[in-house]
Amino acid sequence: MKKLAMIITRGGFNNLLQACEWITLAAASGIEVSGFFRDEAAGRMSKTKIKELTLSLDYRGREAAVRDLFRQENKADLSKLLQKAKESGNVKLSSCKDSLRYFDLRPEDLIPELDEVQTAEAFWKEDVLSADQVLTF
Repeated sequence: MKKLAMIITRGGFNNLLQACEWITLAAASGIEVSGFFRDEAAGRMSKTKIKELTLSLDYRGREAAVRDLFRQENKADLSKLLQKAKESGNVKLSSCKDSLRYFDLRPEDLIPELDEVQTAEAFWKEDVLSADQVLTF
């Protein structure tokens, strides 16, 4: 496999963490990775929301313990994890232009690790059609 496209839609911290880890693993393996954040995941790409450690309901009653584990394992800072992913290989990260409107966000509100804001159609044409594999999170 030479090229991987990832579409990340769910905005829970644990989902975003998994997406970051898979992006890093693929890039470190020499695979070109394009990640597209849309829907709730795009809303979490703001400079303020990215810092929230919101967990899914499956972690109910264990939230504090899991957050502590993330901190101990240096997994609590998604911006740093995305930066690490980009440093590990050929990674392009973008956010969905339409999704930003849903959260009243502007491109300048987003974390600097994102390379661009684009439409789903543009991501489809530029990244999905040429990908060997597409993963969704």
